[in-house]
Amino acid sequence: MTFVFDNNQSRYYPKLIFNYSEYNNCGSIYQDTDNIGFIKENINRIENGIVVTCMPCQVLPIKNILSKNRIKHFIISLCCSGQTTVQGTWFYYKLLGIKKEDVVHLQYRGNGWPSGIQIQLKNGDVIKKGNYTYPWTLMHESLLFRPKRCLSCIIKTSSEADISLADPWLQEYIEKDKVGNSVLICNLIGESVINRMCDEGLLRLKEVNEFTFFKSQNGTIETKAHSNEYKSYNKILGRMGDDGSAYKRFATMSSFSMRLHMVFLRLLRFFLKHKNY
Repeated sequence: MTFVFDNNQSRYYPKLIFNYSEYNNCGSIYQDTDNIGFIKENINRIENGIVVTCMPCQVLPIKNILSKNRIKHFIISLCCSGQTTVQGTWFYYKLLGIKKEDVVHLQYRGNGWPSGIQIQLKNGDVIKKGNYTYPWTLMHESLLFRPKRCLSCIIKTSSEADISLADPWLQEYIEKDKVGNSVLICNLIGESVINRMCDEGLLRLKEVNEFTFFKSQNGTIETKAHSNEYKSYNKILGRMGDDGSAYKRFATMSSFSMRLHMVFLRLLRFFLKHKNY
């Protein structure tokens, strides 16, 4: 299973492929995709097994569906900080001053690591923005484009996946890495595949202790570890982010109104924390 970009909607969709020439190296997507629904709808089209890349929360449901249908599978999971609806992508365009209909292609990652956001327009222009820079950070951290299930999710990574991957957001890699290292945790099946790839010269592997994996994703882990402590906060956020809500219409009017929203979020967190919500 790979993912392809639909420029009419500016969103990525899963797609079944049957040989490597069809593979789309799209990098990270940062959009919410219904991989479980896609697998269910296309279960009868799967030939001789499937390789799936998905979010940690999707691993077990997909694994159960494939096992129930006796389909061989290899599942690669990512360390997830929360997905974003496609409306978040559209709002990102708005803050950049471009129109959705003028976008030919979008990559949130790709073409090397740590790469960055790359947007190709119909007039031939290419916009490049670094990771975690304005206006991506403003859109992403607003949480107004976060699916409700992601607001309360505590799943950081999945032990049910054959391989769990994460970017090494550590200073020594950010400053020096020109290749594109990943940190990974494997189960027995995943380890056998990784070892074979190393034997064939397809991968270079360096063993590190487990704390390197978790340290590289410390921000995500810390946030999810405290999800249950902010149930009221997440419930309010969910209502704020409802499509068509008056609050969301106001917050997404401009960069200025979104910054006011961010101030309000900080005040809300402070108030709820000290009221023992």
